[in-house]
Amino acid sequence: MAIPDDWRSQATPLRLSDEEVEMPSLAGDIINRVRRLPKPTGAAEALQPLFEAVSNGMHAVDDAGERPSGIGRIDIDITLAASPGEHEFVVADTGVGLDNVRFGAFLTTDTDFKSNRGGKGIGRLLWLDAFNAVTVTSTYREDGKLYRRHFKFALARDEQIQQHAIEELASGSAQIGTTIRFRGLRGTAYQSKFPTRADTIIRHFGSHFLAEFILGQSPPVTVTIGERSVAFPGAIRDLLVEERGGSDIATDEFGNLHVDHFIFNKAASADFDGNHQLHLIANGRTVSTRKIDGLIGLGRFGDDGQSVYHGCVTGEFLDERVNQERTNFNFNEDVADQITKVCSRAVSEQAIGTEVAAFDATRLETMHSFLSEYPSFGFAAPSELLERTPRNAVKAEQFAAALIPTRIRRDVDRNRRVQDVVAKLGSGEALSGNFAELVRAAADDVKAEEQRQLTEYVLRRKLVLNVMDLLIARVREVDGMRDAFHLEETLHQFICPMRVRGDDPARIEVSDHDLWVVDERLTFAKYFASDVPVSQLVADVTSTERPDVLVWDRLHGLGMDGDEPLKRVMLIEFKKPGRRDYDERYSPMNQVSRYLTQLVNGEIEGLNRQRVRLAADCVFYCYVVADIVGNLDVHTSAWKTTADGRGRWTELSGRFRGSIEIIEWADLVKDARARNAAFIELAR
Repeated sequence: MAIPDDWRSQATPLRLSDEEVEMPSLAGDIINRVRRLPKPTGAAEALQPLFEAVSNGMHAVDDAGERPSGIGRIDIDITLAASPGEHEFVVADTGVGLDNVRFGAFLTTDTDFKSNRGGKGIGRLLWLDAFNAVTVTSTYREDGKLYRRHFKFALARDEQIQQHAIEELASGSAQIGTTIRFRGLRGTAYQSKFPTRADTIIRHFGSHFLAEFILGQSPPVTVTIGERSVAFPGAIRDLLVEERGGSDIATDEFGNLHVDHFIFNKAASADFDGNHQLHLIANGRTVSTRKIDGLIGLGRFGDDGQSVYHGCVTGEFLDERVNQERTNFNFNEDVADQITKVCSRAVSEQAIGTEVAAFDATRLETMHSFLSEYPSFGFAAPSELLERTPRNAVKAEQFAAALIPTRIRRDVDRNRRVQDVVAKLGSGEALSGNFAELVRAAADDVKAEEQRQLTEYVLRRKLVLNVMDLLIARVREVDGMRDAFHLEETLHQFICPMRVRGDDPARIEVSDHDLWVVDERLTFAKYFASDVPVSQLVADVTSTERPDVLVWDRLHGLGMDGDEPLKRVMLIEFKKPGRRDYDERYSPMNQVSRYLTQLVNGEIEGLNRQRVRLAADCVFYCYVVADIVGNLDVHTSAWKTTADGRGRWTELSGRFRGSIEIIEWADLVKDARARNAAFIELAR
């Protein structure tokens, strides 16, 4: 016996057996419908068929009129086997059951039976797509009598309802409700994307139905996986810190929207991307969840810094635009972004206004600190600059990244105005009455920018010298200890990176240095080698000795240009601060002479194989940065003292022209500070 055409008004229950039933079927080409369903690309989508069964159970409990009395409930039991093809899932509810009317709706795809709750009649097709076997057992009451309906639901062209049977039960002998058993995941997509850990599945349950749980739209739901069992909504409400009311938002584009505000412990966001979330809800179901960290700015908040925000957005606009699988909305991403931004403003101003105000005050303090360290970005008031940065920008590098494009545009505009002034002056055309003001404004703008950049430059140099003081003190403290050599190398690296050549175009960033500490002429030195074997610098030389720093800058610091032979070369050797244990045979003169002999006998070879000759009268400026103590004091006692009476120097003789100067570490930093002080005065 088939389900009659007038099933909506059928009052007499059907008593069917395997022998007498003509198996009912779903209308339409079910195989093609299922084949066209979108396949999961992630864990949440792979769980969607199971979520559909749970959602149906929620509706069934509602229809039974048992919520919120506490009698209605849903139990999910999951058995994860070694193979996903053997997984088993049971969803049992104490809802109204599949009576004739509801069973008739079950047989009709795209039914409007649940249209007032957003149901599209498509959820059960996901079961056929996801599971190898589906069995439904439902107990219901019809005309005062109790019946049990049982059938298998299969993916087939005809007779998807198989082994359908109904039996009458003794009154009160069974609980009304429906149990659906799913066995085995089918298809590569479901098998590969379905989560394999109990914790992950439970988190997805909590996040998918979070809105229903916190809004009180769900009966008790228990998820059991092996020995792990979690009860909802209790597990979610246990994480609830505070309810903060709701906001009504009237918009021209999206009609009236409503946002309910909740503060949770951070664990509520463990399965989401980000801390703070807006849940877009259609017909009582969470359809899409949007991270709003970047829109409200602040991170976790609260007294313990462990709180996060969750909001539930509802409205007719959303109810009317949810897709048939209830997994997404039928509008593009731009619309979702606009809705999220509109609602986030209400969140920031109303729900968490106090926290946002405190966060903004902290950001303003951070911006002030940023500008004190990087004055070149101070082209507007700190509060105005904050408006040009993303809400979640809270660090110096984030401020810089956001403001650099604006600074570039300002530079371009300033240069254009200066060029306009120059062009008018050179054109001979009549000048407007306010031309002098334009010239003055352009000049003042250029000067202000130069002042900001100079201030930033000298502040950076000051920081370099402060760190050097600390490094030198630290090296002296660990004299003879295991990490002494490591710290000595760190000091070298800080002044100039090691094992690099400044003329290597592939390592421009790595070769940035602070050689100005030694000699101001080296501020922009490009042609240098630091801790590089002589054999890699000088053609036809095999020595593996490595000068600490060798400078042959052709263009800047030493005043050389063109293809003329080098007339000046600088050599720098760093010795550990406080070092006393020099070999008895050590002499700075001998060490320097070896290097100079190798240079004079060959030609410095650039990375492009171009060779640079040394002039016959090349002058060598050689520096040894060391504390004049121990054997070094003995070996240089006959040298001359420098003008300040602290260092020592001697002239080179024989084949070499120039000098060797020993600078103590303390004097090196002191002299550099004195030079930097002149810049500081200029920057004021």
